[in-house]
Amino acid sequence: MNLSKQPLTCQRCHLLVEETDNFCRHCGRSLKQGHSFFYSHSGIILMALVLGPFALPFVLLSKRISTLSKIIYTVVLLIMGVYLVIACYHIYQLMLSFSQDLLNVGI
Repeated sequence: MNLSKQPLTCQRCHLLVEETDNFCRHCGRSLKQGHSFFYSHSGIILMALVLGPFALPFVLLSKRISTLSKIIYTVVLLIMGVYLVIACYHIYQLMLSFSQDLLNVGI
């Protein structure tokens, strides 16, 4: 019974890589989970600006930033999330009040 391992390939360029490689020798992609640009400080800040609190999984899965940085990013993203929920609630209340005022003027 032959139990030979399958050769490792890069997920981007599909060329063979060695088991000890951290990056693909052909295209430069990281072969380790949690090591790409999106898991770096600048990537997380960019994702936070674009996605807001939905960038939290990138923080938690990152292997490039320290535990203290993860805690700080998590607190900031949670505060952003709470602020967005409160802002959406106030916008809803404002629109509700505005629509009531429009209905009262029309009577």
